[in-house]
Amino acid sequence: MPGEGYRILLGCRRRSEALRACRLTFDQIAGVFALDHQVGPLRLYRYAHGRTAGDVVAAYNDLDPAGTATLRAARFYDYEAWPQAGRRPGAAAVAVFARIYQTTARRLVADEVYASYGVRDRDLIDRTDHRHLDPHYRREVSAPAIAGTKGTKALPPLVPAPTLCADLLRAVGAEEADVKRRELLFELALVLGGTPALGLLRHLTPPERERLAVAARHQHPIDAATLDVLENLTTRLWGMDETMGPQQIIPVADAKRALVQDLLKQGSLGPTSRDRLLRVYWSLSHLAGWAHYDLMDYQGATQRYEEGLAVAHELRAPALLAHLHSLSANMALYQGKPTVAMDHSFAAEGWAKNSGNRLQQSAVSLMTARISAGLRRDEGGLRFLDRAVDLAGDKRGDSDLRHLFWVNPERIARHAVFCLVELKQPDRAIPLAQKTLARADPSWNRERGILYLEYATALIQKREIPEASAAIDAAAQITLKHSSARLLHSIRQVRVQLRPWEDNKHVRDLDERLRLLSIPV
Repeated sequence: MPGEGYRILLGCRRRSEALRACRLTFDQIAGVFALDHQVGPLRLYRYAHGRTAGDVVAAYNDLDPAGTATLRAARFYDYEAWPQAGRRPGAAAVAVFARIYQTTARRLVADEVYASYGVRDRDLIDRTDHRHLDPHYRREVSAPAIAGTKGTKALPPLVPAPTLCADLLRAVGAEEADVKRRELLFELALVLGGTPALGLLRHLTPPERERLAVAARHQHPIDAATLDVLENLTTRLWGMDETMGPQQIIPVADAKRALVQDLLKQGSLGPTSRDRLLRVYWSLSHLAGWAHYDLMDYQGATQRYEEGLAVAHELRAPALLAHLHSLSANMALYQGKPTVAMDHSFAAEGWAKNSGNRLQQSAVSLMTARISAGLRRDEGGLRFLDRAVDLAGDKRGDSDLRHLFWVNPERIARHAVFCLVELKQPDRAIPLAQKTLARADPSWNRERGILYLEYATALIQKREIPEASAAIDAAAQITLKHSSARLLHSIRQVRVQLRPWEDNKHVRDLDERLRLLSIPV
Protein backbone atom coordinates (compact mmCIF):
# COMPACT_ATOMS: atom_id res chain seq x y z
CA MET A 1 0.00 0.00 0.00
CA PRO A 2 1.36 3.49 -0.81
CA GLY A 3 2.69 5.35 2.24
CA GLU A 4 0.17 8.20 2.12
CA GLY A 5 -2.77 5.83 1.82
CA TYR A 6 -1.56 3.73 4.73
CA ARG A 7 -1.07 6.85 6.87
CA ILE A 8 -4.67 7.89 6.16
CA LEU A 9 -5.89 4.41 7.04
CA LEU A 10 -4.03 4.40 10.37
CA GLY A 11 -5.47 7.80 11.26
CA CYS A 12 -8.98 6.63 10.41
CA ARG A 13 -8.47 3.44 12.40
CA ARG A 14 -7.54 5.42 15.53
CA ARG A 15 -10.52 7.77 15.12
CA SER A 16 -12.85 4.86 14.46
CA GLU A 17 -11.77 3.10 17.64
CA ALA A 18 -12.43 6.25 19.64
CA LEU A 19 -15.84 6.74 18.04
CA ARG A 20 -16.75 3.08 18.55
CA ALA A 21 -15.94 3.53 22.22
CA CYS A 22 -18.67 6.17 22.19
CA ARG A 23 -21.01 3.51 20.74
CA LEU A 24 -21.31 5.05 17.28
CA THR A 25 -22.37 2.69 14.52
CA PHE A 26 -20.25 2.12 11.42
CA ASP A 27 -22.85 4.06 9.43
CA GLN A 28 -22.37 7.06 11.71
CA ILE A 29 -18.59 6.81 11.58
CA ALA A 30 -18.62 6.67 7.79
CA GLY A 31 -20.75 9.82 7.83
CA VAL A 32 -18.18 11.55 10.04
CA PHE A 33 -15.29 10.50 7.78
CA ALA A 34 -17.17 11.77 4.71
CA LEU A 35 -16.63 15.30 6.04
CA ASP A 36 -12.84 14.94 5.72
CA HIS A 37 -12.29 12.43 2.92
CA GLN A 38 -13.70 13.01 -0.55
CA VAL A 39 -13.81 9.34 -1.56
CA GLY A 40 -16.53 6.89 -2.54
CA PRO A 41 -18.75 4.98 -0.08
CA LEU A 42 -16.81 1.72 -0.38
CA ARG A 43 -13.58 3.38 0.75
CA LEU A 44 -15.33 5.36 3.48
CA TYR A 45 -16.66 2.18 5.02
CA ARG A 46 -13.26 0.51 4.75
CA TYR A 47 -11.81 3.48 6.64
CA ALA A 48 -14.61 3.23 9.20
CA HIS A 49 -13.65 -0.40 9.85
CA GLY A 50 -9.92 0.37 9.75
CA ARG A 51 -9.27 -2.43 7.25
CA THR A 52 -6.70 -2.74 4.52
CA ALA A 53 -7.75 -3.71 1.02
CA GLY A 54 -6.14 -7.11 1.60
CA ASP A 55 -8.31 -7.63 4.70
CA VAL A 56 -11.49 -6.88 2.76
CA VAL A 57 -10.51 -9.05 -0.21
CA ALA A 58 -9.80 -11.98 2.11
CA ALA A 59 -13.12 -11.51 3.91
CA TYR A 60 -14.95 -11.28 0.57
CA ASN A 61 -13.46 -14.53 -0.72
CA ASP A 62 -14.14 -16.29 2.60
CA LEU A 63 -17.85 -15.43 2.37
CA ASP A 64 -18.27 -17.50 -0.79
CA PRO A 65 -19.62 -20.86 0.48
CA ALA A 66 -18.49 -22.63 -2.70
CA GLY A 67 -14.95 -21.29 -2.32
CA THR A 68 -14.95 -19.99 -5.89
CA ALA A 69 -14.68 -16.22 -5.26
CA THR A 70 -11.52 -14.80 -6.84
CA LEU A 71 -11.60 -11.11 -5.99
CA ARG A 72 -8.13 -9.57 -6.18
CA ALA A 73 -6.84 -6.35 -4.61
CA ALA A 74 -6.45 -4.63 -8.00
CA ARG A 75 -10.10 -5.28 -8.89
CA PHE A 76 -11.17 -4.14 -5.41
CA TYR A 77 -9.35 -0.82 -5.87
CA ASP A 78 -11.17 -0.49 -9.21
CA TYR A 79 -14.48 -0.88 -7.35
CA GLU A 80 -13.50 1.76 -4.79
CA ALA A 81 -12.51 4.25 -7.49
CA TRP A 82 -15.75 3.97 -9.46
CA PRO A 83 -17.30 6.09 -11.01
CA GLN A 84 -14.36 8.51 -11.39
CA ALA A 85 -12.18 5.61 -12.56
CA GLY A 86 -11.90 1.86 -12.30
CA ARG A 87 -14.86 -0.47 -12.68
CA ARG A 88 -18.39 -0.65 -11.33
CA PRO A 89 -19.01 -3.53 -8.86
CA GLY A 90 -21.88 -5.86 -9.60
CA ALA A 91 -24.95 -5.76 -7.36
CA ALA A 92 -24.12 -9.18 -5.89
CA ALA A 93 -20.64 -7.92 -4.98
CA VAL A 94 -22.12 -4.83 -3.31
CA ALA A 95 -24.37 -7.12 -1.27
CA VAL A 96 -21.30 -9.04 -0.03
CA PHE A 97 -19.49 -5.81 0.85
CA ALA A 98 -22.57 -4.74 2.83
CA ARG A 99 -22.22 -7.87 4.93
CA ILE A 100 -18.51 -7.23 5.49
CA TYR A 101 -19.12 -3.60 6.45
CA GLN A 102 -22.25 -4.37 8.51
CA THR A 103 -24.47 -1.91 6.68
CA THR A 104 -27.01 -1.70 3.87
CA ALA A 105 -26.00 -2.18 0.26
CA ARG A 106 -27.68 1.11 -0.65
CA ARG A 107 -25.24 3.03 1.57
CA LEU A 108 -22.32 1.61 -0.40
CA VAL A 109 -23.58 2.93 -3.74
CA ALA A 110 -23.53 6.60 -4.75
CA ASP A 111 -26.69 7.91 -6.39
CA GLU A 112 -25.17 8.14 -9.87
CA VAL A 113 -23.91 4.56 -9.58
CA TYR A 114 -27.26 3.29 -8.26
CA ALA A 115 -28.99 4.79 -11.30
CA SER A 116 -26.79 2.74 -13.62
CA TYR A 117 -27.99 -0.64 -12.33
CA GLY A 118 -30.86 -2.58 -13.85
CA VAL A 119 -34.22 -3.17 -12.19
CA ARG A 120 -33.38 -6.52 -10.57
CA ASP A 121 -30.01 -5.27 -9.36
CA ARG A 122 -31.65 -2.27 -7.71
CA ASP A 123 -34.14 -4.58 -6.03
CA LEU A 124 -31.24 -6.61 -4.60
CA ILE A 125 -29.43 -3.48 -3.42
CA ASP A 126 -32.58 -2.13 -1.79
CA ARG A 127 -33.24 -5.40 0.06
CA THR A 128 -29.73 -6.07 1.41
CA ASP A 129 -29.40 -4.93 5.02
CA HIS A 130 -26.74 -6.28 7.41
CA ARG A 131 -26.79 -3.55 10.04
CA HIS A 132 -27.81 -6.13 12.64
CA LEU A 133 -24.22 -7.42 12.54
CA ASP A 134 -23.03 -4.15 14.08
CA PRO A 135 -23.24 -4.62 17.88
CA HIS A 136 -23.91 -0.88 18.30
CA TYR A 137 -26.87 -0.88 15.92
CA ARG A 138 -30.26 -0.89 17.60
CA ARG A 139 -33.19 -1.61 15.39
CA GLU A 140 -36.38 0.16 16.42
CA VAL A 141 -39.03 -2.43 17.21
CA SER A 142 -42.41 -0.88 17.88
CA ALA A 143 -46.05 -1.69 17.46
CA PRO A 144 -48.05 -0.06 14.68
CA ALA A 145 -50.12 3.01 15.37
CA ILE A 146 -53.44 2.02 16.93
CA ALA A 147 -56.01 4.60 17.91
CA GLY A 148 -56.02 5.25 21.65
CA THR A 149 -52.78 3.36 22.25
CA LYS A 150 -49.82 5.18 23.74
CA GLY A 151 -46.22 4.68 22.72
CA THR A 152 -46.87 3.42 19.20
CA LYS A 153 -45.19 4.66 16.07
CA ALA A 154 -47.44 6.15 13.41
CA LEU A 155 -47.20 4.95 9.82
CA PRO A 156 -46.11 7.47 7.16
CA PRO A 157 -48.89 9.87 6.13
CA LEU A 158 -50.69 9.35 2.84
CA VAL A 159 -49.36 12.68 1.52
CA PRO A 160 -45.59 12.89 2.13
CA ALA A 161 -44.34 15.75 4.30
CA PRO A 162 -41.89 18.25 2.74
CA THR A 163 -38.88 16.42 4.18
CA LEU A 164 -40.17 13.14 2.75
CA CYS A 165 -40.71 14.85 -0.61
CA ALA A 166 -37.06 15.90 -0.54
CA ASP A 167 -36.07 12.30 0.15
CA LEU A 168 -38.30 11.20 -2.71
CA LEU A 169 -36.72 13.72 -5.08
CA ARG A 170 -33.28 12.39 -4.20
CA ALA A 171 -34.41 8.77 -4.64
CA VAL A 172 -36.08 9.52 -7.98
CA GLY A 173 -32.94 11.28 -9.17
CA ALA A 174 -30.96 8.14 -8.43
CA GLU A 175 -33.62 5.95 -10.02
CA GLU A 176 -34.06 7.77 -13.32
CA ALA A 177 -31.51 9.83 -15.28
CA ASP A 178 -33.80 11.25 -17.99
CA VAL A 179 -35.40 14.53 -16.82
CA LYS A 180 -38.84 13.97 -18.34
CA ARG A 181 -39.07 10.37 -17.15
CA ARG A 182 -37.84 11.51 -13.73
CA GLU A 183 -40.66 14.06 -13.48
CA LEU A 184 -43.22 11.43 -14.44
CA LEU A 185 -41.79 8.96 -11.93
CA PHE A 186 -41.88 11.59 -9.18
CA GLU A 187 -45.52 12.36 -9.98
CA LEU A 188 -46.51 8.70 -9.87
CA ALA A 189 -44.56 8.03 -6.67
CA LEU A 190 -46.37 10.94 -4.96
CA VAL A 191 -49.71 9.51 -6.07
CA LEU A 192 -48.79 6.01 -4.82
CA GLY A 193 -47.43 6.81 -1.39
CA GLY A 194 -43.92 8.20 -1.79
CA THR A 195 -40.52 6.51 -1.81
CA PRO A 196 -41.84 2.97 -1.04
CA ALA A 197 -43.67 3.04 -4.38
CA LEU A 198 -40.42 3.25 -6.38
CA GLY A 199 -39.76 -0.46 -5.93
CA LEU A 200 -43.13 -1.07 -7.57
CA LEU A 201 -42.96 1.55 -10.32
CA ARG A 202 -39.52 0.60 -11.58
CA HIS A 203 -41.02 -2.58 -13.03
CA LEU A 204 -43.42 -0.66 -15.28
CA THR A 205 -42.55 0.03 -18.89
CA PRO A 206 -42.60 3.70 -20.05
CA PRO A 207 -45.98 3.26 -21.82
CA GLU A 208 -47.44 1.71 -18.65
CA ARG A 209 -46.21 4.65 -16.57
CA GLU A 210 -47.81 7.05 -19.06
CA ARG A 211 -51.12 5.19 -18.86
CA LEU A 212 -51.07 5.27 -15.08
CA ALA A 213 -50.27 9.00 -15.05
CA VAL A 214 -53.12 9.75 -17.46
CA ALA A 215 -55.50 7.82 -15.21
CA ALA A 216 -54.24 9.65 -12.10
CA ARG A 217 -54.78 13.02 -13.78
CA HIS A 218 -58.32 12.00 -14.85
CA GLN A 219 -57.52 13.23 -18.35
CA HIS A 220 -59.32 10.43 -20.21
CA PRO A 221 -61.80 7.67 -19.40
CA ILE A 222 -60.05 4.63 -18.01
CA ASP A 223 -59.48 1.85 -20.57
CA ALA A 224 -58.80 -1.89 -20.41
CA ALA A 225 -55.03 -1.47 -20.76
CA THR A 226 -54.91 0.88 -17.74
CA LEU A 227 -56.99 -1.59 -15.75
CA ASP A 228 -54.43 -4.26 -16.65
CA VAL A 229 -51.68 -2.05 -15.20
CA LEU A 230 -53.64 -1.48 -11.97
CA GLU A 231 -54.32 -5.20 -11.56
CA ASN A 232 -50.72 -6.17 -12.26
CA LEU A 233 -49.42 -3.59 -9.79
CA THR A 234 -51.59 -5.12 -7.07
CA THR A 235 -50.22 -8.58 -7.87
CA ARG A 236 -46.69 -7.24 -7.61
CA LEU A 237 -47.56 -5.61 -4.28
CA TRP A 238 -48.33 -9.06 -2.92
CA GLY A 239 -44.87 -10.18 -3.98
CA MET A 240 -43.34 -7.19 -2.17
CA ASP A 241 -45.32 -8.08 0.94
CA GLU A 242 -43.93 -11.60 0.96
CA THR A 243 -40.38 -10.36 0.43
CA MET A 244 -40.24 -7.23 2.63
CA GLY A 245 -43.35 -7.05 4.78
CA PRO A 246 -46.28 -4.80 5.69
CA GLN A 247 -44.47 -1.59 6.70
CA GLN A 248 -43.35 -1.07 3.09
CA ILE A 249 -46.71 -2.12 1.64
CA ILE A 250 -49.33 -0.21 3.60
CA PRO A 251 -48.45 3.34 2.39
CA VAL A 252 -48.57 2.18 -1.23
CA ALA A 253 -51.74 0.11 -0.83
CA ASP A 254 -53.61 2.94 0.92
CA ALA A 255 -52.50 5.51 -1.65
CA LYS A 256 -53.52 3.24 -4.51
CA ARG A 257 -56.88 2.59 -2.85
CA ALA A 258 -57.44 6.37 -2.77
CA LEU A 259 -56.56 6.59 -6.48
CA VAL A 260 -58.98 3.78 -7.38
CA GLN A 261 -61.67 5.37 -5.23
CA ASP A 262 -61.29 8.58 -7.24
CA LEU A 263 -61.44 6.66 -10.51
CA LEU A 264 -64.69 5.00 -9.42
CA LYS A 265 -66.29 8.46 -9.24
CA GLN A 266 -65.90 8.97 -12.99
CA GLY A 267 -69.30 9.21 -14.62
CA SER A 268 -68.03 7.77 -17.91
CA LEU A 269 -67.25 4.32 -16.53
CA GLY A 270 -68.99 1.43 -18.26
CA PRO A 271 -70.34 -1.55 -16.27
CA THR A 272 -67.40 -3.80 -17.15
CA SER A 273 -64.77 -1.20 -16.28
CA ARG A 274 -66.55 -0.35 -13.04
CA ASP A 275 -66.68 -4.00 -11.97
CA ARG A 276 -62.97 -4.42 -12.70
CA LEU A 277 -62.15 -1.28 -10.74
CA LEU A 278 -64.27 -2.49 -7.83
CA ARG A 279 -62.34 -5.74 -7.86
CA VAL A 280 -59.07 -3.80 -7.75
CA TYR A 281 -60.43 -1.85 -4.79
CA TRP A 282 -61.44 -5.12 -3.11
CA SER A 283 -57.98 -6.56 -3.74
CA LEU A 284 -56.31 -3.53 -2.18
CA SER A 285 -58.64 -3.68 0.84
CA HIS A 286 -57.76 -7.35 1.15
CA LEU A 287 -54.03 -6.62 0.92
CA ALA A 288 -54.15 -3.67 3.32
CA GLY A 289 -56.20 -5.67 5.82
CA TRP A 290 -53.71 -8.51 5.69
CA ALA A 291 -50.81 -6.08 6.13
CA HIS A 292 -52.43 -4.39 9.15
CA TYR A 293 -53.06 -7.83 10.67
CA ASP A 294 -49.42 -8.71 10.10
CA LEU A 295 -48.53 -5.57 12.05
CA MET A 296 -50.95 -6.74 14.77
CA ASP A 297 -53.07 -3.65 14.15
CA TYR A 298 -56.33 -5.56 14.51
CA GLN A 299 -58.50 -2.45 14.41
CA GLY A 300 -56.98 -1.32 11.11
CA ALA A 301 -57.26 -4.82 9.65
CA THR A 302 -60.93 -5.14 10.65
CA GLN A 303 -61.72 -1.79 9.04
CA ARG A 304 -60.10 -2.78 5.74
CA TYR A 305 -61.78 -6.20 5.74
CA GLU A 306 -65.18 -4.59 6.38
CA GLU A 307 -64.61 -2.18 3.50
CA GLY A 308 -63.71 -5.13 1.30
CA LEU A 309 -66.85 -7.00 2.38
CA ALA A 310 -68.98 -4.01 1.38
CA VAL A 311 -67.44 -4.02 -2.11
CA ALA A 312 -67.89 -7.80 -2.41
CA HIS A 313 -71.59 -7.39 -1.59
CA GLU A 314 -71.86 -4.68 -4.27
CA LEU A 315 -70.23 -7.04 -6.77
CA ARG A 316 -72.43 -9.92 -5.59
CA ALA A 317 -69.29 -12.05 -5.46
CA PRO A 318 -69.67 -14.88 -2.91
CA ALA A 319 -66.06 -16.03 -3.37
CA LEU A 320 -64.76 -12.60 -2.32
CA LEU A 321 -67.08 -12.60 0.69
CA ALA A 322 -65.93 -16.08 1.67
CA HIS A 323 -62.28 -15.13 1.48
CA LEU A 324 -62.49 -12.07 3.73
CA HIS A 325 -64.59 -13.95 6.27
CA SER A 326 -61.96 -16.71 6.36
CA LEU A 327 -59.20 -14.15 6.89
CA SER A 328 -61.20 -12.57 9.71
CA ALA A 329 -61.54 -16.03 11.25
CA ASN A 330 -57.78 -16.51 10.99
CA MET A 331 -57.14 -13.19 12.73
CA ALA A 332 -59.60 -14.02 15.52
CA LEU A 333 -57.91 -17.40 16.01
CA TYR A 334 -54.54 -15.68 16.39
CA GLN A 335 -56.06 -13.20 18.88
CA GLY A 336 -57.51 -16.02 20.97
CA LYS A 337 -61.16 -15.14 20.23
CA PRO A 338 -62.78 -18.52 19.54
CA THR A 339 -66.39 -17.32 19.26
CA VAL A 340 -65.52 -14.64 16.69
CA ALA A 341 -63.36 -17.13 14.79
CA MET A 342 -66.19 -19.67 14.61
CA ASP A 343 -68.74 -17.06 13.47
CA HIS A 344 -66.54 -15.92 10.59
CA SER A 345 -65.68 -19.53 9.74
CA PHE A 346 -69.38 -20.49 9.39
CA ALA A 347 -70.01 -17.43 7.20
CA ALA A 348 -66.99 -18.27 5.03
CA GLU A 349 -68.14 -21.86 4.54
CA GLY A 350 -71.61 -20.72 3.45
CA TRP A 351 -70.36 -18.16 0.94
CA ALA A 352 -67.70 -20.55 -0.41
CA LYS A 353 -70.32 -23.21 -1.07
CA ASN A 354 -72.49 -20.62 -2.78
CA SER A 355 -69.58 -19.50 -5.00
CA GLY A 356 -69.09 -22.87 -6.67
CA ASN A 357 -65.37 -22.05 -6.89
CA ARG A 358 -63.41 -25.12 -5.79
CA LEU A 359 -60.22 -23.17 -5.16
CA GLN A 360 -62.09 -20.78 -2.87
CA GLN A 361 -63.61 -23.77 -1.11
CA SER A 362 -60.08 -25.12 -0.66
CA ALA A 363 -58.92 -21.89 0.99
CA VAL A 364 -61.93 -21.89 3.33
CA SER A 365 -61.48 -25.58 4.19
CA LEU A 366 -57.88 -24.79 5.10
CA MET A 367 -59.07 -22.15 7.56
CA THR A 368 -61.66 -24.54 8.98
CA ALA A 369 -58.87 -27.09 9.49
CA ARG A 370 -56.72 -24.59 11.39
CA ILE A 371 -59.63 -23.53 13.60
CA SER A 372 -60.62 -27.12 14.31
CA ALA A 373 -57.08 -28.06 15.29
CA GLY A 374 -56.37 -24.82 17.17
CA LEU A 375 -59.64 -24.61 19.13
CA ARG A 376 -61.09 -28.11 19.33
CA ARG A 377 -57.81 -30.06 19.39
CA ASP A 378 -59.35 -32.98 17.48
CA GLU A 379 -58.49 -34.97 14.36
CA GLY A 380 -61.29 -33.29 12.42
CA GLY A 381 -58.85 -30.56 11.43
CA LEU A 382 -56.72 -33.04 9.50
CA ARG A 383 -59.80 -34.26 7.62
CA PHE A 384 -60.69 -30.71 6.63
CA LEU A 385 -57.10 -30.24 5.50
CA ASP A 386 -57.24 -33.36 3.33
CA ARG A 387 -60.36 -31.96 1.68
CA ALA A 388 -58.60 -28.63 1.12
CA VAL A 389 -55.67 -30.39 -0.57
CA ASP A 390 -58.03 -32.31 -2.87
CA LEU A 391 -59.90 -29.15 -3.86
CA ALA A 392 -56.63 -27.27 -4.46
CA GLY A 393 -55.71 -29.76 -7.16
CA ASP A 394 -58.61 -28.63 -9.32
CA LYS A 395 -57.69 -27.28 -12.74
CA ARG A 396 -57.53 -23.53 -13.02
CA GLY A 397 -59.82 -21.85 -15.49
CA ASP A 398 -60.86 -18.38 -16.54
CA SER A 399 -63.15 -18.04 -13.53
CA ASP A 400 -60.32 -18.37 -11.01
CA LEU A 401 -59.69 -15.26 -8.97
CA ARG A 402 -56.39 -13.45 -8.56
CA HIS A 403 -56.43 -13.60 -4.79
CA LEU A 404 -56.16 -17.41 -4.96
CA PHE A 405 -52.77 -17.34 -6.71
CA TRP A 406 -51.20 -19.16 -3.75
CA VAL A 407 -53.68 -22.05 -3.65
CA ASN A 408 -52.06 -25.31 -4.71
CA PRO A 409 -51.85 -28.74 -3.03
CA GLU A 410 -48.29 -28.23 -1.77
CA ARG A 411 -48.96 -24.84 -0.18
CA ILE A 412 -52.16 -26.13 1.44
CA ALA A 413 -50.55 -29.33 2.73
CA ARG A 414 -47.85 -27.38 4.55
CA HIS A 415 -50.46 -26.31 7.14
CA ALA A 416 -50.54 -29.91 8.39
CA VAL A 417 -47.50 -28.91 10.48
CA PHE A 418 -49.62 -26.36 12.38
CA CYS A 419 -52.42 -28.88 12.90
CA LEU A 420 -50.07 -31.61 14.13
CA VAL A 421 -48.34 -29.22 16.52
CA GLU A 422 -51.71 -28.13 17.93
CA LEU A 423 -52.66 -31.81 18.32
CA LYS A 424 -49.31 -32.42 20.08
CA GLN A 425 -48.12 -35.01 17.57
CA PRO A 426 -44.46 -33.95 17.17
CA ASP A 427 -43.35 -37.31 15.73
CA ARG A 428 -45.46 -36.58 12.66
CA ALA A 429 -44.93 -32.82 12.63
CA ILE A 430 -41.10 -32.80 12.72
CA PRO A 431 -40.33 -34.79 9.53
CA LEU A 432 -43.10 -32.96 7.66
CA ALA A 433 -41.71 -29.58 8.73
CA GLN A 434 -38.19 -30.58 7.67
CA LYS A 435 -39.44 -31.68 4.27
CA THR A 436 -41.54 -28.55 3.79
CA LEU A 437 -38.71 -26.20 4.79
CA ALA A 438 -36.33 -27.90 2.38
CA ARG A 439 -38.75 -27.23 -0.49
CA ALA A 440 -39.98 -23.78 0.59
CA ASP A 441 -39.66 -20.84 -1.80
CA PRO A 442 -36.87 -18.64 -0.34
CA SER A 443 -38.76 -15.47 -1.33
CA TRP A 444 -41.71 -16.30 0.96
CA ASN A 445 -39.99 -14.90 4.02
CA ARG A 446 -42.87 -14.61 6.46
CA GLU A 447 -44.26 -18.05 5.67
CA ARG A 448 -40.85 -19.66 6.17
CA GLY A 449 -40.46 -17.80 9.46
CA ILE A 450 -43.79 -19.04 10.79
CA LEU A 451 -42.98 -22.57 9.62
CA TYR A 452 -39.63 -22.48 11.45
CA LEU A 453 -41.50 -21.55 14.64
CA GLU A 454 -44.01 -24.37 14.21
CA TYR A 455 -41.05 -26.70 13.69
CA ALA A 456 -39.40 -25.31 16.84
CA THR A 457 -42.59 -25.91 18.84
CA ALA A 458 -42.69 -29.54 17.73
CA LEU A 459 -39.03 -29.94 18.70
CA ILE A 460 -39.73 -28.46 22.14
CA GLN A 461 -42.55 -30.97 22.56
CA LYS A 462 -39.91 -33.65 21.94
CA ARG A 463 -37.44 -31.87 24.28
CA GLU A 464 -34.92 -31.48 21.47
CA ILE A 465 -33.65 -28.15 22.76
CA PRO A 466 -30.54 -27.53 20.59
CA GLU A 467 -32.52 -28.09 17.40
CA ALA A 468 -35.43 -25.99 18.67
CA SER A 469 -33.08 -23.11 19.50
CA ALA A 470 -31.60 -23.28 16.00
CA ALA A 471 -35.07 -23.19 14.42
CA ILE A 472 -36.07 -20.12 16.47
CA ASP A 473 -32.82 -18.43 15.46
CA ALA A 474 -33.57 -19.16 11.78
CA ALA A 475 -36.97 -17.48 12.15
CA ALA A 476 -35.35 -14.53 13.92
CA GLN A 477 -32.92 -13.99 11.04
CA ILE A 478 -35.89 -13.57 8.71
CA THR A 479 -37.03 -10.52 10.71
CA LEU A 480 -34.02 -8.70 9.27
CA LYS A 481 -35.64 -8.86 5.85
CA HIS A 482 -39.33 -8.75 6.77
CA SER A 483 -41.26 -6.24 8.90
CA SER A 484 -43.89 -8.66 10.24
CA ALA A 485 -44.75 -7.75 13.84
CA ARG A 486 -46.70 -11.00 14.04
CA LEU A 487 -43.53 -12.95 13.29
CA LEU A 488 -41.66 -11.06 16.02
CA HIS A 489 -44.46 -11.72 18.50
CA SER A 490 -44.55 -15.42 17.59
CA ILE A 491 -40.79 -15.69 18.14
CA ARG A 492 -41.22 -14.37 21.67
CA GLN A 493 -44.14 -16.74 22.28
CA VAL A 494 -42.15 -19.80 21.22
CA ARG A 495 -39.12 -18.64 23.21
CA VAL A 496 -41.31 -18.62 26.33
CA GLN A 497 -41.73 -22.38 25.92
CA LEU A 498 -37.97 -22.78 26.52
CA ARG A 499 -38.10 -21.33 30.05
CA PRO A 500 -37.53 -24.72 31.74
CA TRP A 501 -34.21 -24.94 29.87
CA GLU A 502 -32.94 -21.37 30.36
CA ASP A 503 -29.63 -22.64 31.75
CA ASN A 504 -29.01 -24.68 28.60
CA LYS A 505 -26.04 -23.38 26.61
CA HIS A 506 -28.00 -23.44 23.35
CA VAL A 507 -30.81 -21.38 24.87
CA ARG A 508 -28.35 -18.86 26.32
CA ASP A 509 -26.69 -18.54 22.92
CA LEU A 510 -30.10 -18.05 21.32
CA ASP A 511 -30.94 -15.30 23.78
CA GLU A 512 -27.72 -13.50 22.94
CA ARG A 513 -28.47 -13.64 19.22
CA LEU A 514 -32.02 -12.39 19.85
CA ARG A 515 -30.59 -9.54 21.91
CA LEU A 516 -28.33 -8.52 19.02
CA LEU A 517 -31.39 -8.52 16.78
CA SER A 518 -33.24 -6.27 19.27
CA ILE A 519 -35.83 -8.99 19.93
CA PRO A 520 -36.73 -8.89 23.64
CA VAL A 521 -37.28 -12.23 25.38
